[in-house]
Amino acid sequence: MTLPLSITTPIGQAILFSPGLPVALTSFQLQGTIPFYAQSESFGHLIFQQITIDRYIAWVSHYIITKPTEFRISANVGDLLMHYTVKGTMHYVMEEEEMETSDHQMNILVADMLHHVIRFKSPGIYMAINVHIPIKELEEYLDSFPVVELFLEKIDSGTVITLLDHNIVAPERLRNVINDITERRLPCVASEKYREQKTGELIIESLDMLSRYLTDHNGLNTADHERGARTEVLLLQHVHHPSPPTLKQLAKFAGTNEKKLEDIFRSRHGITVYDFFQNARMKIIHRKLTETEIPLQDLAEEFGYTDYSSFSYAVKKRFSLGPRELRKNSN
Repeated sequence: MTLPLSITTPIGQAILFSPGLPVALTSFQLQGTIPFYAQSESFGHLIFQQITIDRYIAWVSHYIITKPTEFRISANVGDLLMHYTVKGTMHYVMEEEEMETSDHQMNILVADMLHHVIRFKSPGIYMAINVHIPIKELEEYLDSFPVVELFLEKIDSGTVITLLDHNIVAPERLRNVINDITERRLPCVASEKYREQKTGELIIESLDMLSRYLTDHNGLNTADHERGARTEVLLLQHVHHPSPPTLKQLAKFAGTNEKKLEDIFRSRHGITVYDFFQNARMKIIHRKLTETEIPLQDLAEEFGYTDYSSFSYAVKKRFSLGPRELRKNSN
């Protein structure tokens, strides 16, 4: 079986897989895949069905567990392993810490000769999808999905990254792709091509979801930065108005709440939304005062001040000099 990992019992005995499926397990067979199975009185049956594609290796795994058991997993490569739990509650033990994964949970393991344990604490049928993406293939997604840079850094440093502690449950769109891979019945030839295509979609949808979810050192994810950037553009479109849209209006525009929007601006700029607006507004006013000859009264009107004295007061409060003094000192 061509998999980038090996599976052993707790005492280190290798689990040997045979090609095909016995008649009793054919109900689990997915057309268009290459099946392998292993069985033992000590745990039950393991079925791994490989989706054969050129760029990466993907497989659907069924664990038909008859007794509580655990398996030791060793990765043979230093690439990216994506794990998606389709059905059942599994327990991972990594660096002596046990973490739980259950239905529709996405887990990412960056493997640098990774060693971990999977525990099954009760009998049942468990199911997962795994995708091995070599580094050179992963690099092709670098410009499209910011999270790829994080994964490549972890791989390069030999660090394992797991999403188990994030409890990321896949959205409906990603679940639909998973269901297409694991449930849809098609003729053998058509099914093979179909599952290859859907596995590619799984990778793209997963990297997109994780790019939006994972945070940077400021605690913001890509979606937060997109919200901040959109709001900044809107604010800059209002610099000639004396007041920006309300925080409530801005939050609705950004698709978040008021507190979160303030947090985004504090993380991105170290200031509040209102201060961002005022800084941008006054920066433009300062430039026009010092670099142009536009009449001061016209400038006051251009920026929405109802009278020149209000304009003069605002400029002096910000720059410690009135409009005339600023312009005079710039000459």
